[in-house]
Amino acid sequence: MKHFGIWAAMAALIVIGTSCDRFAKDGDWPPIKMDKSEVHFTSEGGEETVTAKNYSGWWINGGYEDVLYMNGQLEYVNYLYAGSTDGEDACTYDILDGGWYHASVPNKGRSNQLIITIDPNYTAKPRQAYIAMEAGDAFTTVKIYQN
Repeated sequence: MKHFGIWAAMAALIVIGTSCDRFAKDGDWPPIKMDKSEVHFTSEGGEETVTAKNYSGWWINGGYEDVLYMNGQLEYVNYLYAGSTDGEDACTYDILDGGWYHASVPNKGRSNQLIITIDPNYTAKPRQAYIAMEAGDAFTTVKIYQN
């Protein structure tokens, strides 16, 4: 009986040791694959949808209009944090209002789609923005260009 307990414990250790390989480790998530990594709009504006192909859901981290390298570090121009349709306590991070660009993840953040809406551009200057997205421990950026 004593030997059975030792063999059972050894078998349990082997099962536990080999089963951990099935789970993604921190920092070991596959990159987010999208149907398009950038969207282009005319000066009239419009709407486009970007879809994450290998994740069933994702959320918006924030948006910014440019990145500059200053004093040895990256500086984001006009960085905005995402909000939640159900208020700050909801933590769904499914909406973003960048003034002239707007983004949302449908179903209160329970979707693999990102809907981007762009206002008309009356400035006659091209503009661009970036939307930072996350799914678990995987990150990506969607680029927006408007004439």
